[in-house]
Amino acid sequence: MNLITSVLVIQYGLILSLAFFVSKLYRQVRELKLKPQTAVTGHEEPAVPKEGLELGTQIPQADYTSMAGDTVNLYDGKSKILLFTMNHCNACKETYGAIKSFMASHPDLPVTLFLYAQDAKEAAEMAVANELNDLQVVWADRALIDSFKVNRFPLAFYLSEEQLVLNKSVTNYLHHIEQMINQLPQAKPSALNKSA
Repeated sequence: MNLITSVLVIQYGLILSLAFFVSKLYRQVRELKLKPQTAVTGHEEPAVPKEGLELGTQIPQADYTSMAGDTVNLYDGKSKILLFTMNHCNACKETYGAIKSFMASHPDLPVTLFLYAQDAKEAAEMAVANELNDLQVVWADRALIDSFKVNRFPLAFYLSEEQLVLNKSVTNYLHHIEQMINQLPQAKPSALNKSA
């Protein structure tokens, strides 16, 4: 093998290595944009996540339609929980059982579940597969998810009667939801009464 052939082999090897590295980096960056939250164990207490609307911020005013065809009015003067999950999210599967238990013990606190999926059909299949027919479920497209600044799942907001974010939490287990409504952090003064 002469010197020119050796140099060409080394160059092609470097180019292939660089191409592999760039493609792997590209895939990792894409996955970071919207990826499910890893499951928090039952013994850890989650901190208030950075993701989502800031504490004290008013949620977007918009009309939503549930997967059952009902109009969903979030501005009804009631405190409530909004839960955001996505398809193919293993951590979210833990949340479905937790939110059902929570609703059984807190029947006066409404819960709306936003399912992020490719399309309404995929969201409907997800709702059936996870037996979510007893919940108010709304298909969430990318625009809806972005309006709530959600980029990790499962994420829940606890709202005041004025639809201000009182607290938010990663909600893998029942005690995470209970903690979210019982231990309210202080909102930053700059965030108070700010609309989304």
